Amino acid sequence: MCPSAGAVSWGVRTLVVGAGIFGVTAARELRARGAEVVLLDPGPVPHVAAASTDISKVVRREYGADAPYTAWMDDALQGFRRWNSELGDTLFHETGVLFMSGAPLAEGGFEADSLALLEARGAAVHRVTRDQVAARFPGWAASPLPEGLHDEAGGWVESGRLVGRLAELAVAEGVVMRQGRALRLLERAGRIVGVAIASEHEHEHEHADEVVLCMGAWTTDLVPSLAVTLRAVAQPVFHLRPREPALFEGGRFPVFGADIARAGWYGFPLHPHAGVVKVAHHGAGLPLHPDSPARVVGPADIARLRGFLGATFPALADAELVHTRACMYSDTADGHLLIARDPERAGLTVAAGDSGHAFKFAPLLGRWIADAALETAAPPARFAWRSPAPTPAPEPGRTPAPATPPPTGDAARARD
Repeated sequence: MCPSAGAVSWGVRTLVVGAGIFGVTAARELRARGAEVVLLDPGPVPHVAAASTDISKVVRREYGADAPYTAWMDDALQGFRRWNSELGDTLFHETGVLFMSGAPLAEGGFEADSLALLEARGAAVHRVTRDQVAARFPGWAASPLPEGLHDEAGGWVESGRLVGRLAELAVAEGVVMRQGRALRLLERAGRIVGVAIASEHEHEHEHADEVVLCMGAWTTDLVPSLAVTLRAVAQPVFHLRPREPALFEGGRFPVFGADIARAGWYGFPLHPHAGVVKVAHHGAGLPLHPDSPARVVGPADIARLRGFLGATFPALADAELVHTRACMYSDTADGHLLIARDPERAGLTVAAGDSGHAFKFAPLLGRWIADAALETAAPPARFAWRSPAPTPAPEPGRTPAPATPPPTGDAARARD
């Protein structure tokens, strides 16, 4: 989606810190509105450790009974389609999505509520049985999951490649890209006026009229007070090379969620370039700092994956595991994003709290963030600056969370 036309803000020097999907979309939108924009990142872009840097992210409009998210996703889908056209490259692959439930569909369940809402909106979505799914998608032939929904729209996006292409567009549009690591905020008389950075010239100061932090799991390094609102957690991701790749190609194997509300697994068709099937788990996650040496996928994670594959996709059960990744998320207690100005310090906007489901809104993020930073409009109320909720019990088998915000367990905002 092209940056939107809005109130022009000529002369506002804005420093966007972090060049993941939040940062690159914000930088483009701010520049389109006339701001002088510097985009700061340790580099390279996309950064290897960032949540955005992966081979794929889900693009789906299934959000249970949540009407606002569902409506936003209709807009986002159009944006991804436009990006394909504008970039002259198919980075969004519209293979459709399939959500299967571990029990017959019933009102109040993620799959049933998603189906009902999308049907009411006139979407091309269908209730499906296990036998119907097996007939159309042979890779699902042995699945124990009885019912679900199939959405002809949606699919997946090559997330790391998209971030890189959007960063290139940002530079072509006049955004200045700087390499360096943000160390601390510069404050004067209750106003944030820039950021101290570590770069090739030792420590420097980058001054700006407005600072927009888009640092994902590193956000609390610069704004420690947000540790009561945001929590960094690692989620296990697996890349498998199937023995029968034809079973898992996009036309025969859609993006899927397998009993996502309870078992928590989701995955992707065979990647056309990497030749792997990516599968990941939606759970409480492992709380840790993103730079921790404990940021690894362990034997227990792999054993759990093999158990799931053996029960659901036997053709993948003994597939070669070619890569694992502990993907970092910035979780909020309620699972909603955080896109808001700091209520106590002028000059600072924070865009974080992806809670594992922000990338699918990429075509909308820049507008929301620029609206907050330039105060031209209010982002959605659910993304406001807010206090944490009580911490629930941790997921069995994972490290207990500290007394900071818990991960969301709401399947409607399933991490993908």
